[in-house]
Amino acid sequence: MEIGEVIARGRKAAGLKQKELAAAAGLHVQTLKRLESGAGAGYRTVRALQKALAEAGVTWTETPEGYQMQVLLRVRERQ
Repeated sequence: MEIGEVIARGRKAAGLKQKELAAAAGLHVQTLKRLESGAGAGYRTVRALQKALAEAGVTWTETPEGYQMQVLLRVRERQ
């Protein structure tokens, strides 16, 4: 599994749109789209996305078998 797929899965698990995650990470949405489509990315880009996803409750660690993702499910209050 490539890091772009991990980020896409994390973004979806957090309930974020590409535009929302890109803005939270301080990136252009086209950069995120390219990364999720399989293009490579630099350390700073991946780190910015990792930090933004962590704030949304999604973290991952790399293991010898691949990636292990952890998602914090938040309870939304009814209005």
